Amino acid sequence: MRAVVYRGIERVEVAEVPDPVLVEPSDAIVRVGLTAICGSDLHLYHGKAPPAPGDTIGHEAIGVVDAVGSSVKRFAPGDRVVVSFDIACGDCWFCRKGQTQLCEDFGFLGYGVFGGSLGGAQAELLRVPVADVNLLAVPDGLEDDRALFVGDALTTGVYAAGLAEIRDGDVVAIVGAGPVGFFCAQAALPSAASVLALDLDPSRLSIAERIGAIPVDVSARNAQTAVDEHTQGRGADVVIEAVGTPAAFERSVDIVRRGGTVVVMGVYTSEVVQAQIGVWWVRALQIRFAGTTPVHAWWKHAMAEVEAGRLDPLPIVSHRLPLDEAAHGYELFDTKQATKVLLTP
Repeated sequence: MRAVVYRGIERVEVAEVPDPVLVEPSDAIVRVGLTAICGSDLHLYHGKAPPAPGDTIGHEAIGVVDAVGSSVKRFAPGDRVVVSFDIACGDCWFCRKGQTQLCEDFGFLGYGVFGGSLGGAQAELLRVPVADVNLLAVPDGLEDDRALFVGDALTTGVYAAGLAEIRDGDVVAIVGAGPVGFFCAQAALPSAASVLALDLDPSRLSIAERIGAIPVDVSARNAQTAVDEHTQGRGADVVIEAVGTPAAFERSVDIVRRGGTVVVMGVYTSEVVQAQIGVWWVRALQIRFAGTTPVHAWWKHAMAEVEAGRLDPLPIVSHRLPLDEAAHGYELFDTKQATKVLLTP
């Protein structure tokens, strides 16, 4: 089969690799109909968490079940499914508590040794362990390009808004208006009095504005001043950090009000910040580190919201390319010429 393969820092290519096979009785093989390039893939691309050269990459996929192991009960060949980007066992203490991101046997598709050496989803075929847990049926009539996002970024936005516990009348600030920030804003809008989207990229801000968020270009305006002007000097009730850099985290802490909540949704590895614990303490801040999204606890709700039309991922999609043009797609996404790239095997 053809798949996107990591070759080194900022080097990917589409190559012929062996077809995946059923390894465990609980496995399924999915024939991928649509996949995508995610911001988390750029961590691999830049060597932040590099897989081995030759590893297949990618973790967003929707398709049709091609084969199932003998113990799979919920799915059969021909079923249309979306795949969870994080792979859980469904049976350990954490999974039973709905914290599948903390699974004792946690895996991450297409992340090399860091994700349990599972194959990548930017491919024609994908092996999905524990299929009954890590696949979700797609409702009839719902398009692939909408349902795809339920396996990762859209459900991440729903999770972030849930962690934030947004109340009627709250002002919510989203730091970062990329795909995850977009979905955080979209999920927050129904409950919040207003949602501010903070970013440097005018095209991303334009998309956020089209769904009802208030754009704040932090290259032109001081973020704290802009938020203070909107809140009569109080600061945002809730801030969702959707970038994953120390600067974004520190900005989030600066713009939240006293007694407010910061949800840290951005991906971190070895970054370090200096914490003024006494200042955070006296301000009574609630800082919630989201960790990896427990997709399994939220994706049924997210799918229902997409099916009902209350959440729509399509505004964020800028490019649709064949799988063979994946390297070009990575370049477009990395240089911010694309907001979201879909790939068709």
